[in-house]
Amino acid sequence: MKFQACIQLIACLLASLIAAAADADKGEKFDSHDGYFVSNKFEPEKPSSFVVIQDKETFDKVFGSAFVMKDKHHRLPDGAFETKTVIAAIKRGHAVCEFKVQNVTVNNGTVTLSYNVTTTPHPSASFACPLILSIAKGDFRSVQFIEDGKVVGTIQVKPVSGKQP
Repeated sequence: MKFQACIQLIACLLASLIAAAADADKGEKFDSHDGYFVSNKFEPEKPSSFVVIQDKETFDKVFGSAFVMKDKHHRLPDGAFETKTVIAAIKRGHAVCEFKVQNVTVNNGTVTLSYNVTTTPHPSASFACPLILSIAKGDFRSVQFIEDGKVVGTIQVKPVSGKQP
């Protein structure tokens, strides 16, 4: 009888360890959004911008959207800012940028967004290309942006609850 209980305990411990390892690999849940353009009034002279947005009013000052027939873009749903925070990286210049998110993690009050960028040069035109993600609201203090393995920006965040964690 004791042997069977010991086997069950070991099986439960192994299952817990496997689940914890799987959760560690997943990182923070996020949703990527597209179909938005960057306002030409938002930091137009900067080659890169990094923003953390917690309300629709601020989002609308930074981004706009152009709806077209049969639009299949994945936009923020109505009421998104009740439960979500938007983090975004914007690259400007004479190239179209394609972003690939590697990971989003939260550790000790810091959200870390790791991504890679592929650029396609277009010398005769200027672009402002955004990477827009939404994550669950939280009491994090900062967001760090890691592009192609290098830290390119850090934004300090006012806590949602109004107090530091």
